[in-house]
Order: sequence, then structure tokens, then C-alpha cells
Amino acid sequence: MAIYATRMLGFTVAAICIALSTGCGQQAHWYPIESAVVGADGRTITAIILTSEPAPDGTSCQVVTSKQVSETSNQVVIGVEARNECEPRFPWEEGIATLSIGYQREVRFDLNNPLNGRQIIDRATQQVVPRF
Repeated sequence: MAIYATRMLGFTVAAICIALSTGCGQQAHWYPIESAVVGADGRTITAIILTSEPAPDGTSCQVVTSKQVSETSNQVVIGVEARNECEPRFPWEEGIATLSIGYQREVRFDLNNPLNGRQIIDRATQQVVPRF
């Protein structure tokens, strides 16, 4: 009986998280891209997102869950989706406090065709990404 009650509680919590559409903690979202560097071949873009600084062992609260690139004749749209693993999973749990203090994290994108003057657009903000 206790196992059944525990399972029902778990299903109820999951259903509530899904029903609220924002879900519980640790939801991935699209990070703004601060800048980009285009490789000499024109087919490689290294995007910079800002996250919190990694721990001394190299682990980071922000985990990249997806990256997206979409090419048209006049623009390239890039996006980086990440999840904060330090956020609490449920509203009643305590998470680890982390501040996004501006640690630059690089994410690489490979294009099908050279950039050749096309604009780079950030999927998160729909703004032109500054190039350096």
C-alpha cells in the first residue's frame, strides 16, 4: 500500500509540473549569445554565452542541452539551449545559489556553407550577434 501511495504522489507531482507548463526547476532555456567569432574558413562559428564560473573540478551548473543552427541565403540563426543543474527540481527543495557572473563559455557551430557576409542572428533575442 505504501509503494502505491508513493507512486501516486510521484505521478501527481509530475502531472502538476507538466500542467503548469513552466514545469518544475531545471528547465532548459535559450541563452542570449553575447558575441561570435567566425573561423578563417567562414564555415565555423564560435559563439560566446555567459554563465556562472565552473567549479574547481571543471563542472558547471549550466549544461548545454541543445544547439541549433539554421541557414538561409541572407542570415544564419544560431541558438544555445542550456539548463541550470543547480536549480531545485521542485519548489520545496533548496537549490545551490549561483550567480551568472559573466564567465564566457564557447559553443561551436559548423555551417553547411561559408558565411559570406550573411548576418548572424541570435535565436534567443532575435538580434544580430556582434562579431569579433
